[in-house]
Parts: sequence; structure tokens; C-alpha cells
Amino acid sequence: MKFIPARRRLLTAVLSGCLLFSGGQLPSARAEVILQYFNTSWLEIAQKMPEIVEAGYSALWLPPPTKASGGLSVGYDLWDPFDLGSVDQRNTVRTRYGTEAELLHMIEVAHRFGVRVYFDNIMNHRAFDIPGFNENTPIDIYPGMLPEDFHLRVTEEGFYRKWDNTRNWQDEWQVQHLGLADLIDIAHETPNANFGPSEGSTHPKLSFIRDLDRPWQYDHVPDASAPGGRRYVGFGPDNGITREIIEANAGFYTEDVGAYLIRAVRWKLDRTKADGLRLDAVKHVPSYFFGQQSGGNKDASNAGYLGEAQWQFNMTRGYSDWDNHRDSVFNSDQGRDDALMFGEHLGAPPGYGEYVAAGMRLVDAPLHREMNNRLGNPSSGLGGLDAAGWSGDPNFNDSTGIPFAQSHDDDYANRRELQHAYYLTRRGIPNVYTDG
Repeated sequence: MKFIPARRRLLTAVLSGCLLFSGGQLPSARAEVILQYFNTSWLEIAQKMPEIVEAGYSALWLPPPTKASGGLSVGYDLWDPFDLGSVDQRNTVRTRYGTEAELLHMIEVAHRFGVRVYFDNIMNHRAFDIPGFNENTPIDIYPGMLPEDFHLRVTEEGFYRKWDNTRNWQDEWQVQHLGLADLIDIAHETPNANFGPSEGSTHPKLSFIRDLDRPWQYDHVPDASAPGGRRYVGFGPDNGITREIIEANAGFYTEDVGAYLIRAVRWKLDRTKADGLRLDAVKHVPSYFFGQQSGGNKDASNAGYLGEAQWQFNMTRGYSDWDNHRDSVFNSDQGRDDALMFGEHLGAPPGYGEYVAAGMRLVDAPLHREMNNRLGNPSSGLGGLDAAGWSGDPNFNDSTGIPFAQSHDDDYANRRELQHAYYLTRRGIPNVYTDG
């Protein structure tokens, strides 16, 4: 097992029982340790940035910054992907963690200290409300979306209902077409494969102008002289895009739900200047949605959710690595010129490998389970742990996994201090969790 000198101070802090900031390497070091910092306001995180850096952390994984279904929500019941705490909706302007201004200030402070920022990102679902549930519920209750964008049952009266939550976790179709935790499930496939009077009914993909009243959320204008007939003008009120321009070019601005989700994630990366994203519940979304191949080279493709997100990262940051959007995602030893993308996938089906192939690391749940089993069993050995990049599943190694002892989803850890010691003394990108 290769020992990384840059983590000596962090390892010492862990083994001496540091309760909160059990350290890492300085931002100037090549090794990276992520602090998953949840349940804390943007202002408090900004104030504690010197402590975070002194402890040695070089990156933060933070909860969803977007507006959820209420001001107390932790953020996973997403309401509006274009609201970071600046719009009065769902009875609040701020999110649980603060206003958009406080969020942007926190990111600016982090970057001044050389700390990368990764936000949790939701693209599988929206909140618990059902559009068109009855005559008093608007069908456009979620900004930019209509009922046909979701997996929904249509009643005889023409109203809408959720399907069951996933009943059989070994059934891939259910995992990707039924509900998760009673949240309203988005249909990423074409056509919608679970919309209608009975389970498995299909419905054509719906396309329309989704943000006519918010033109600053678009970033391209039609231009016959530009490649592909579209010219990038950037997001924001100064880009020259108006409601009149959108109406005059309706076909250009018409989107299906996939294009809407992609535009939203590009806007978030551009607005926040985030350094990457943790992708929530990826196995509930078809892997092809994240990465699509172009000309036989997926690494250089701008297609798909991650391809377009990396395109935006280059545009916002001024990078020019158009030949490979994924190399620095998987190689932690080289300079980072891509947004770090890592997904939550807690077990097949579908398989892990197809999501790694789409362009993301995965939080290493198999290693977490293996370590809990071994360290919680006095008769269990530690065979294999000295192998480089070892995990509980062959799809994971030091290039594809994000090891962790605890997280907001799973805080159970047998011998947490030994797990941290193991993760922090091998190659890769380990994660340490605190709830504040």
C-alpha cells in the first residue's frame, strides 16, 4: 500500500480522535480529500473555511443548493433547478442553507483558499407534489415541466397519480420507471415508458418552450453562420435573449425534458462556478442519459448530460481540453481540467460499470459494506486490503471510486477511525463526513 506523505497530518488527526475536522492535505498538495459538510449554513461554512484548510481538506461536498419544496427541506425534494435562494416560491426566498448571495460568497471564499466545491445534484426526480392531481392543482406546478415529463398514472377523470415506489429492487425496469421514496419520477427515456392508465403505458416525449418568462436562463441564439446554427451568448440578463426573441424562434427554443435538465445543470455550473457534482440516485436514470458516444469517442463527446456539463465547465472556466472530458475525473494525480463527477449507486441492477463508462466515478458503497463487515467481525481477516485500489466490487478501484466511512445516507461505520486510516493512506479521492 503506497503511503501518501501529503496525508500524514490528516492521518495523525484521525488516529488521535479528532472529532470534527480530522484533516487532510494542504491545497497545494496533489492528493485530495473531500469533506462532506452537511446540515450547515453557507455563512457558517464560509466562516469556517480557514479551519477547513488548516485541517487539510482540499474539497467540499455540499448539499443541493437549489430550491426544494420548503425552506426547511434538506434539498432532495427538488422544486426549481434554477433557484439558488433568490426567488420567492414555496413560501421562502432562501433555501435551508441561505440565500443565493450567501451561497456565491461561500464559493468565492472557498476558491480563494484553494478549496474545490462539489454540490449534490438531483436529476432523477422532483418533490412530492403531483401536477394536475385535481382541479385545484396546476399542471405546471413545477417550473418548466408538465405531467408528461414524469412517470404518472392517468385517472379516468384525466387527473394524475404517482405509481408505486419500486417494489422489486432486482427488477431494472422498476428501478428506472417507478418511484423512489415517494418522490415524483422524471421520464428520461423516449418515449415515456410509464405514463397512462396502466403501468407500462407509453406516451410520446413532450417538447415545448419551457422558460418563456425567464429568458436569462437560455444561453444560445440562432445564428446561421455559427457551427450548428447556434451561437453561445452565455446565461444571464445581459445576454440579449428576450421573450420576443424566444417567441420569434419557437422551434429553436423548444425542448424535451432531457434538454431542459441538461440546460439546468449547465446553468448551475456556470452560475455557481462549482468544481463538480455528486450525482444523486444515478441508477434510477438510464446510463445513456449521462454519456453518449460521438464518432466512436465518448471521451471527447459533448453529448449527454455529462458531456454537455463538461462542455459548460470548459466554457465557464476557459479550459480547452475538448479531446477528453473525462481523463482528470479518473486520474487524481494529474491537474484537474474537468468537473469532477461522482454518482450515488448503491447496488445493481443496473450494473456499476455502465455509469463509470458514462463519465463518472461512483461513491464506493461496496467497499463501505465490506469494511463494515470485516471490521465488525473479530474472526474476519483483512486479506486483499493491501492490494492497490482494492474494493468490494471489481468495478471499483482508486480511479473509479470515492471511498467513505459515513455519509448523509449511511452513517453506520464499524471502527470508523480504522476506515479513515485505510482510505487516507492509499491513492484516490477519499471522503470524510460531518453533519456540522
